[in-house]
Amino acid sequence: MLNRIVAACAVSCTVLAAWLTAPAPAGAAEVTIRFPIEYSLDITPGLANQEFKKLVEERSKGRVEVKLFPSGNLYKGLDLLQALLRGDAEMTTLISAYWSSLSPRLAVSELPYAFPTAASFYKAIDGGFFQEAYSEVEGKGAKLITVLPFDYLVPGTKNTPLRNPRDMAGLKMRGLGRVNLAMLQSLGATPVSLNFVELSPAIQQGVIDGLNVPTDNFLIYKWNESIKHVTYATYYVAFYPWMVNAKWWASVPADLRTIIEDTAKEVAIRHRVRAQSESDKAIEGMKAAGVNVHVQTPEERAAWIEATKPVWKQFEAQIGPDLLSRLQSYSK
Repeated sequence: MLNRIVAACAVSCTVLAAWLTAPAPAGAAEVTIRFPIEYSLDITPGLANQEFKKLVEERSKGRVEVKLFPSGNLYKGLDLLQALLRGDAEMTTLISAYWSSLSPRLAVSELPYAFPTAASFYKAIDGGFFQEAYSEVEGKGAKLITVLPFDYLVPGTKNTPLRNPRDMAGLKMRGLGRVNLAMLQSLGATPVSLNFVELSPAIQQGVIDGLNVPTDNFLIYKWNESIKHVTYATYYVAFYPWMVNAKWWASVPADLRTIIEDTAKEVAIRHRVRAQSESDKAIEGMKAAGVNVHVQTPEERAAWIEATKPVWKQFEAQIGPDLLSRLQSYSK
């Protein structure tokens, strides 16, 4: 009996060893990228993420598989940031405000009118500004490979047109990040912190009077049914640092790492035209849906810049003079 048991174990162990050491099935991916995001794949950055997945899988000839998890279904907010740091996700495009919780000087890009034009923002990307700004994050487990642009976070309200800075007074406004919350407070609004997925019920239930979101969000999420006044103000540019887990990134074969990084950069640059086009379409769509859309005039912008100067002073020590000076060089 004992001999039969030993023989059976030997056969089982041989089968197990063969299974463990067998080559992967033909066509199996060498690298799997778990890529959770907070937003829908239907909004503008979601289209870029889908394009990235398609191109990387094609260019790697199936050696890389990209698994997208949209709409916060896997992780959202700070949980998503921590999942990337732990290695429970390999990649994400999580909006910039969350990263300043990890590296306080990243608040630099959230300063009011930090990038008053799209041209100043793209100049900063191409000039390596964000690589410098995010260098501190890499030592904590995440690495920036590029920047995915989106649009300005513009204010929309249920009942109040926003023309002058003082029009914010008394409104309950959803903000994003400490700097944006500080700006809203400095203008007399009551800032409210909410995750993206909490916004629809908050609007419907009157928890907030208004919010800052990119233009296409108003129509995609049907917020135009409640939000009737939108001002296209350039005080906060929304973008997604395209981040990877640093330890995982170092383990990816060099040729695949090149494909992944080059494709992300290519998609992000091409996305600039798409982002502007989608913003323009969203503005026209909101107008057609009966939303009062106002594009801030140069005079109005100057008044808002002046009114929000104290916020720059408030965060000067946190950000540091060198980064602030470099930021200001892109607007000249």
